[in-house]
This record gives sequence, structure tokens and C-alpha cells, in this order.
Amino acid sequence: MKFLIVLALTVSSAFAQAFEDYGVEAGFRSQNFTADTTGVSTSSEIGYQLGVSGAVPVSGAFVFRSGLFYTERPLKYSVTGGDATIKLTYFDIPLTFGYKFSDYALVYLGPVLAVKLSDNVKSSGTLSGTTSSSVSPKGTIVPIVLGAAFRFAPQIGANVFFEMTSGEAATGAKDLRAVGANLIVYLD
Repeated sequence: MKFLIVLALTVSSAFAQAFEDYGVEAGFRSQNFTADTTGVSTSSEIGYQLGVSGAVPVSGAFVFRSGLFYTERPLKYSVTGGDATIKLTYFDIPLTFGYKFSDYALVYLGPVLAVKLSDNVKSSGTLSGTTSSSVSPKGTIVPIVLGAAFRFAPQIGANVFFEMTSGEAATGAKDLRAVGANLIVYLD
């Protein structure tokens, strides 16, 4: 146990020295997608996101923004007589570049490396035989994210973003789109 405490303090100290504007984020996202089969309708689902983020100065007002997030990307589709909800969970590592307008405002853009942790399928009606193996989610996806982070107070802020993934995330589910908002508690 002592080893884990020392390791956590060492890692957080190294993180604090390399990053500025680092903090803990938690929030919600509304996820939607396009079905590649006719007769299938889709609807938005709410997922959540939790993690840490920070920015490393690159040159002047330009920064590299990254972090580590636990992210839910739920998908829901329906056909006459049944529906299915797929809850995909990922570890996200954003690899974005940003521009700081001030100490209180940052815009950023870039890819997110999303590695799948798990998938869970719930289905009913004519889709009741749907399973994770029949849905076949991809192991890794690379969405593009455009966002802005703001501070409302020295230690509190928000991160709002739009995310889009081209291609399939799972069988029959392509072009994922999400909008979200996270509350940030800054630790710097």
C-alpha cells in the first residue's frame, strides 16, 4: 500500500511539472450515429465521461492538450418490433493542439485514441437475440474532437466539445457524433 501511495505522488508530481491547466473532469455526452441498414432508426443516448486532462505549452499561446478519460459511447437503434442498446466503454487519450486566448479560455482540435474496454448489449423484441459477438464492436477508434475549455473561477471551469468518428464503431453503426460538457476542477 505504501508503494502505491509513493507511486501516485511521484506520478502526480511529474504530471504537475509537465502540464499546466491540469485538472479532473467529469460530465455527460449525447451520442448519436448513422445506421448503414435501411429500415433501422437511431436515437441519441446519454453517456458519461470521467478523467484527467492538462496542457503542455508548445510555443507562445499554442499548447498540446492531452489526458486520460473513461468514456461511455452508448448507441441505440430500432426496427419494427424491437430495439437494441449497445453501451461501449473506452479509455480515451486525446492528442489535441490548442490555442490559449487567456488563462481562462482555450480552444482545441485533434484526434482521440479510444481503446475499447467493454461492450454490453441489451435488446428486446425481434432483436432479442442480439449479442456482443453479433454486434462486433471495433477495438480501437480514432474520433476527431473540437472543443473549448473555460475557467469560471481560478479552480473551476468547463469543457464543451463536439466529437465525430468516421467509419464503423460497431457492425451497422457508423459516423458516431457526440456533443458533451464536462465540469473541470483545476489542480494547478
